[in-house]
Amino acid sequence: ALFVIPGRGGGLRASIRGHLLELAEPSPAHRLAPTPDDLFITSIASELAWSTRHFLRAHGLPDDVSVSAEWRRLENPPRLADVGLTITVDEAVEAMSDSLEDALAGRIAARALGEPPRLRLRCVS
Repeated sequence: ALFVIPGRGGGLRASIRGHLLELAEPSPAHRLAPTPDDLFITSIASELAWSTRHFLRAHGLPDDVSVSAEWRRLENPPRLADVGLTITVDEAVEAMSDSLEDALAGRIAARALGEPPRLRLRCVS
């Protein structure tokens, strides 16, 4: 389970299966704090990194991988645009690059939300 709860200094804390992530409010006071968009893109990048590493290991290839991302935030309506992810691997992977790209496209497609998540509001006193 995942919980987002009040944290220190007015921020929030995410608890993910016992691992804690401090979430400062993105503001001028915490201008280096990751925004919700940053965290969303990070989740996609980490999925690509882990999936790439598993693919490379399964094929006996060097498993060093890095992922970088760039995107723009549009304000009206608020949304992410021009999201680009670059996966960097060893040159020994070149011969398998088409297969790797297909596998990664499948992983991203499998993670896409086909429908909006169910929301439930709980009010407590």
